[in-house]
Amino acid sequence: MTARPPAPGFAVIALLATLTAFGPMSLDLYLPAFPDIARDFDVDSHAVQLTFSAALLGLGVGQVVWGPLGDRYGRRGPLVLGIAVYSVASLLIAVAPSLPVMVALRFLQAAAGSVGIVLARAITRDLWRGPDLARALSTIMLVFMVAPILAPVLGVSVLAVASWPWVFVLLTGFGVVCIVGVLRLPETLPADRRTDHGVGGALRQFGTIVRLPGFVPYAVVSALGSVALFTYISSSPAVLMDGFGLSQTVYAASFAGIAGGIAVGGQANRRMLAVLSPRRVLRGALLVQWLGGLAVLVSALTEAPVWVYLPCLAVAIATVIPVNANAVALAIDPFPHAAASASALVGGAQQVLAGAAVTGLGALALDPSVATPVGITLAATLGMVSLTRAHMVGHD
Repeated sequence: MTARPPAPGFAVIALLATLTAFGPMSLDLYLPAFPDIARDFDVDSHAVQLTFSAALLGLGVGQVVWGPLGDRYGRRGPLVLGIAVYSVASLLIAVAPSLPVMVALRFLQAAAGSVGIVLARAITRDLWRGPDLARALSTIMLVFMVAPILAPVLGVSVLAVASWPWVFVLLTGFGVVCIVGVLRLPETLPADRRTDHGVGGALRQFGTIVRLPGFVPYAVVSALGSVALFTYISSSPAVLMDGFGLSQTVYAASFAGIAGGIAVGGQANRRMLAVLSPRRVLRGALLVQWLGGLAVLVSALTEAPVWVYLPCLAVAIATVIPVNANAVALAIDPFPHAAASASALVGGAQQVLAGAAVTGLGALALDPSVATPVGITLAATLGMVSLTRAHMVGHD
């Protein structure tokens, strides 16, 4: 007999938020170590950025795999397996002999860890729906924003007493702690609600999902929101440490401050959802993101000081939760029996598109301080176009 799903209290939300933190923990914790990694492998910082792009790609590809597995075998088993592989891969990265090996292991690590992201959203869909689902996702994103606030600070702390491989030893421990948490979580997908299809059935399920009017436009909006976020994250070492000359400690503090702004945006999103529909909040957030990105671009082109550049950037990035939480909720809400598969498609689109955008912007001959707002503004513009498309097909 399947255990009854837990009451959706703060403990459950905290665990789900921790599982979604595999992304920011894996991506943000080692950012202050970019110069040290480049020096140890005798490459430039742009080459080290490949480890970031590989992780983004792994997060996207992995979610497409874990989603159908979560719908077929339940939530707990795939979670334990994926996090275990993540922990082993993290330990192997700590002893990687070269940058190409590190890039490959980063892909494996992220692909395995993406199980936490996709199945945390699926569990959320198991427990809530409608406006409650949007509020729950907003709360989860608000809680997991502690990860990007702490990650660079933890990274700097590790680097103060040890070399960069110990950052990945810390991630190994993070994985072990998450396994313990998952083992305490009862299964939320009863056997009678699971799918029984194989690879072919999973592909047909994906086809059914993407054909639903409105799913693709909302999934694209959420993916473009991730483009805005990861454009900033991936370029932040080059912009703030190399460009503005901030130390590792000041960089971590600045990063934490912007992450705190994201948390404020998440709290504002929860309050707005009490009186407005998710779609209206999403539309307003995209407009603020576009205006913020434009302000960052102007400050970069006019070579404004860092104390002007950073607040503008904080405004643009503070919209991450209102954009992503509402777009994801609108995309996956119609799929109570395929929540993991729908979540996987959304998450896969987020990471793959973000990885492609980060790689593409990196290939352009633009100063990183300019490339960042270009990516944010373009993502917001396309997001508003996609949201208009969702309205045209009549899905809200």
